[in-house]
Amino acid sequence: MTLRHPRRAVALLLATLALCAPLPAAAELTPPPQPLIGERPMVAGWPDEPSVGAPVVLLVEAATGQVLVARQADHRRPVASTIKILTALTVADRTDPDDIIEVGAEVQGLEGASVQLEPGERWTVDQMLTAILVRSGNDAAEALAVAVGDDRAGFLELMREDAASMGLPVGEAGGVVVTSPSGLGDGELLSAQDLATLARVLLADDDLRAIVGAREATLPGVGTDVNRNLLVGSYPGATGIKTGFTEAAGNSVVASAARGGRELIAVVLGAGPDPQRFEDAAALLDHGFEAFEATEVAAELILLVAGGQRQVVLEPTPVTVPVGVPVAAELPVPVRTPEAGHLPVPVRFDGTEVATATATVSGEQPPAVAGGAQLGRAAVDGVYAALRAAHAQAASP
Repeated sequence: MTLRHPRRAVALLLATLALCAPLPAAAELTPPPQPLIGERPMVAGWPDEPSVGAPVVLLVEAATGQVLVARQADHRRPVASTIKILTALTVADRTDPDDIIEVGAEVQGLEGASVQLEPGERWTVDQMLTAILVRSGNDAAEALAVAVGDDRAGFLELMREDAASMGLPVGEAGGVVVTSPSGLGDGELLSAQDLATLARVLLADDDLRAIVGAREATLPGVGTDVNRNLLVGSYPGATGIKTGFTEAAGNSVVASAARGGRELIAVVLGAGPDPQRFEDAAALLDHGFEAFEATEVAAELILLVAGGQRQVVLEPTPVTVPVGVPVAAELPVPVRTPEAGHLPVPVRFDGTEVATATATVSGEQPPAVAGGAQLGRAAVDGVYAALRAAHAQAASP
């Protein structure tokens, strides 16, 4: 095995030279951004989910993670080869694409999908990642695990650490379980929501995005073959990501597609015989693109008070809503002058509160003034005092 210089280690070394700071003990993958609206709001007018046959489905906005459709999405279950999304992230975070992996005896006697690796072969990391993500090679997953983790057990521990660093509940009762880099044995227990989180992180990596979005791949000794994710190349705008199958997990797919400046991720677990998983994923993606639109909520309020002012700002915050339905953030005039810090802001969907955003409150001290200017500020302060009094009166029984 020849691993020249992991990407994360190089970045950390440069930071150390520049700042004279110690290297951290381990690399960490960054959790993806969290949505303003985390779950489907229980309000009138939210589109019903499309008709799909799989027992577990999830549709999320890739940029924010906002849930648009969910069915048993938090239930952890065997997920077969979709665990290779985490395998790929753990490898990519510690290697360069052109690092060389020398295959060992770990590839012998494996069941399931294979790229026919033999001990002694030397493949690049990029070729190995292509083998596990496009062709779902279990042998490639095992070879990567031994090469990157020094042994299989060491790599599994790295996978668990990475899953935890991305916000997955590893080690908790009922949490994520990782026992294999390939998905063989059905010991992995993840939810559709867990897989969507991993998929969002993968799509943020340009190298991995290019691999999962390829319609076909050419590998040494294998030749050119098509992506096992049949949506790539057939569904408009498909960008990835990974299929999986075992008897316990059923037919599964984590699928992504981009259209009109948006990207969606659909997770389908436990589907029946093909092509049901692909049909279900396509129906979910169609629903997301046709029934919803992405927008932003933002607001700003400047309050002039004695001796200065308070500025309350909700920065533009992305949110996905049903097509044509208004959504707005409301900055109420507070009864008391807010101190610098943060202020909760209701977000309303067609008049119904569906979430709470956080605005930043800052204060500015104006230059000293005298005479008429000072009287003018006093008048403004008086107006604000009247507003506070009116709010207080309206709130009283």
